[in-house]
Amino acid sequence: MNSNNAIFLFRHGETDWNVHSKRQGHLDSPLTQRGQLQAKENARRLRHQLPLDGEVAVFASPLGRARDTALIMAKDLEISKQAIVNEPRLMECSFGIWEGLTTSEIKARYPEEWQARSKDKWNVPAPSGEFYADVHARVSEWYEAVSFAETNLVICHGLTSRVLRGIYSNLSQHQVFELNEPQDGFFALRDRTEVFVE
Repeated sequence: MNSNNAIFLFRHGETDWNVHSKRQGHLDSPLTQRGQLQAKENARRLRHQLPLDGEVAVFASPLGRARDTALIMAKDLEISKQAIVNEPRLMECSFGIWEGLTTSEIKARYPEEWQARSKDKWNVPAPSGEFYADVHARVSEWYEAVSFAETNLVICHGLTSRVLRGIYSNLSQHQVFELNEPQDGFFALRDRTEVFVE
């Protein structure tokens, strides 16, 4: 990726499971009305940032919540839905048997596994799930292989977006853990710098 390319990185809009603080991972729940509005507002914010009259590439996780967010944004930005590239390597981290559960439920049912993962999230997965190193490997593979356009929209997930920001800015594991995961607003990645747009 050269300095003329820009990535505009979005997290999917709010979902039903976000509202109830349930792990989603590779499972899914629909966007709430607020989540749909967040997608529309992020499209509006992007329009204020730049004219989309040049070459634009759109990459989205194929999971429903990210795909639906991408479709809403594409419509509002007058980008053909056929232009959206479904990219499995941008899927959220799998939380295995913890998917669909809240943190309190996980702690109650899997206390030893929770403690082990809490001590080393980068290398210890949820049971039957992935860990940060897995996600880092597949997102890095995508980042190194993809042919970026001048302007690139990436719509994915909280943990996945943090990992991608870490790759882009060469952050440490600890720094990646400290990053936030907003749904209102997005990150503009350009010239090895990151700017939050809200």
